[in-house]
Amino acid sequence: MRTDNGLHRTCISADGPDISMDVHARTETMEERELVGMARQGDQDAFGKLFLAHYGAIFRLARASLGEGAEDIASETFVRAWVALPRYRDTGAPFVSWLYGIARHIVVDEVRRRVRVQPHEDIVTGTFEHPSEDRLTLAAALDDLPDEQRQILELKFFLGLTNDEVGAALGKTPGAVNTQQWRALQALRKVMSR
Repeated sequence: MRTDNGLHRTCISADGPDISMDVHARTETMEERELVGMARQGDQDAFGKLFLAHYGAIFRLARASLGEGAEDIASETFVRAWVALPRYRDTGAPFVSWLYGIARHIVVDEVRRRVRVQPHEDIVTGTFEHPSEDRLTLAAALDDLPDEQRQILELKFFLGLTNDEVGAALGKTPGAVNTQQWRALQALRKVMSR
């Protein structure tokens, strides 16, 4: 549904009540750049609009990587972003790619924490059949990919960025992104079939 301000209204489910959010079209708009500038100067309302625009993408990344605790990861991402926002520099990449970097660090930290606290007797070996275990299998397979291939798949499929946006975030042409995406999917297939 399109609202008066040109934003799209969508709802996502977070294994609980639906969370309504305004989501921009795929490309970063001038309005979003203005919101980032205002938020950098401490405008909480502007940051709130950025939160609403990007929470869904960050939540999907966390849920795909970890399953449980995705809401906490997404929330922590925005807390850290608020603190780091005065140091944010516009590099021409979409703002959501900066948020992705923060979220990715939090996800990696959480995976490490979970491995440290999981008792060895509880570690499951063999084939996974439960959907949340499938997510962990996928997350482990993604971590086995070279960093650039993993980043492309996460930016494309978890954050929903276009080849142009991924290219801007990683300093590549859209054609190079498409080629790397194909290679990453082939590599992921090999890792998953082990």
